[in-house]
Amino acid sequence: MHLCDESIDLWTIPLNDIGDRFQDHVQSLSADERQRAARFRNSKDSRRFTLARGSLRSILSQYLEAPANTIQLSYGAHGKPRLAKTHQSPLKFNLSHSGDYALCALTKKHSIGIDIEKIRNDDPDYYLRLATRFFSRQEFEAIRVASEHDRTLFFFTCWTRKEAYLKRHGLGLRLPLSGFTVNVDAAESACLIDTPWRPEDLMMTRLQDLPAPLGYQTALAVASPQLKNLRHYTSR
Repeated sequence: MHLCDESIDLWTIPLNDIGDRFQDHVQSLSADERQRAARFRNSKDSRRFTLARGSLRSILSQYLEAPANTIQLSYGAHGKPRLAKTHQSPLKFNLSHSGDYALCALTKKHSIGIDIEKIRNDDPDYYLRLATRFFSRQEFEAIRVASEHDRTLFFFTCWTRKEAYLKRHGLGLRLPLSGFTVNVDAAESACLIDTPWRPEDLMMTRLQDLPAPLGYQTALAVASPQLKNLRHYTSR
């Protein structure tokens, strides 16, 4: 696989059809990843984690031209995975999984974050209460005045856009979700509205919704306004 400087490759990874490839993925994981998989109480969650991380290694191996089980990862201060320096590669990536799908995004030069969330159709007022606790005042008000029909979708649209932005910086929840603002209307192009902690991101970070499987919401954040070419693949 060849990735141009100003391109993004997006991989969709189904997690509900493991088939005969499961053991191959197990063998490709590092010892630490196998230990993490073993810590899941639910066997289905363990298998999904294994397939997501194994598929990530398989995808990276195509770009690095190296066997999946030789890929070495390191981690940022808040757990964001990256290629170890031994690979001497500029490749940047991010992985997210929820329910039956994982997404992996890759760029050659720019830090990137991606998020996928399965939309759970709980009481819309439940999501309004969550928005009160975690989102900025502007985001909460936009969700509050939305119709009951739109409230759940607006919540997940806001959540994925915010998570993608946090993951682009590798911050985890070190920066509170209320510490910056995105637009919440799923019908509008995703954008940052306010980032008091890092004002330059309003010009330097591209935020974008992505085509999602039915019942899911996804978003991408990348540290470049110039990236133009987005290629889509499905991991098998």
